[in-house]
Amino acid sequence: MGADKKPGSIVHLGAGALSGITSCVLLQPFDLVKTRLQQTQMQTHTRGIGTIANTVQSIVASSGVRGLWRGTLPSLIRNAPGTSLYFYFLNHTKHTCLAIERRLSNDTTRTRLSPTSNMIIGASSRAVAGFLLMPGTILKVQFESSLYKHAGIAGAVQNIWHTSGVRGFFVGAVPTAIRDAPYAGLYLLLYEAIKHQERTIAKQRNVLIPETAVTMVAGVAAGLAASYITQPFDMVKTRMQLRPREYTSVAQSFAKIYNEETIRGFFRGISLRVLRKGVQASLVFTLYEWVLRSTGSREESSPSKLRA
Repeated sequence: MGADKKPGSIVHLGAGALSGITSCVLLQPFDLVKTRLQQTQMQTHTRGIGTIANTVQSIVASSGVRGLWRGTLPSLIRNAPGTSLYFYFLNHTKHTCLAIERRLSNDTTRTRLSPTSNMIIGASSRAVAGFLLMPGTILKVQFESSLYKHAGIAGAVQNIWHTSGVRGFFVGAVPTAIRDAPYAGLYLLLYEAIKHQERTIAKQRNVLIPETAVTMVAGVAAGLAASYITQPFDMVKTRMQLRPREYTSVAQSFAKIYNEETIRGFFRGISLRVLRKGVQASLVFTLYEWVLRSTGSREESSPSKLRA
């Protein structure tokens, strides 16, 4: 493909939306159970109650199998435009970073972004998209929790507005940003590094690896690692959004969780989050790059591989 042909913004928005919707619907049960596990310590201090099996059984017993997909609509409201915006910002930011790197290195033929740039564009793109979609995040978490019994989206919006005003739609924005920005930055850095390593090894051994397999392996590995590192912030975010009167700030929430539950308290639901994030990240990036390849835009699909 010629260097002058670039995919339009609509391609990146559409590819991001498709990958976001698909991953959201398929993986919603993981998010639901994780949220229920993270709220259990607030309801009881008895060990063993918050197990994954007991939580799933409780949900199915009270709401049927369909209950595992509770909160799918607010998740779609958040994740579809959220993923779409993320890839849109990612695509635009990478060109700015590449231009800066070319000037700093005096190399106008440079086509690969540095690991630092990958981390910066991943973190900044995620932070902006996450803040814009924060109201959707609040609705998603409250629908997944058993602490709220909203009858519908409109009723939930009215309830949040009447009880907390505009601020209610942005509770937990700081820990969310602290969680999402480092996660996205670390993820993109690891994702691109692992993909590059896979291709290098395949070339050295003269082995042909399908591009889909390359992106899926890199996505899972990067998602697992980044999820573990940022898990404590996910716990703080969830507690602040479910019980804002008890968990009033990031520092206070960290102290409260640590004092009452020790360091282990920050890792409630870690297995579900790590599993979901690993699969979700792999699925999202694989679908996104597949759509770009299908539309003839492969050279623009990878943040670390740009053409002059």
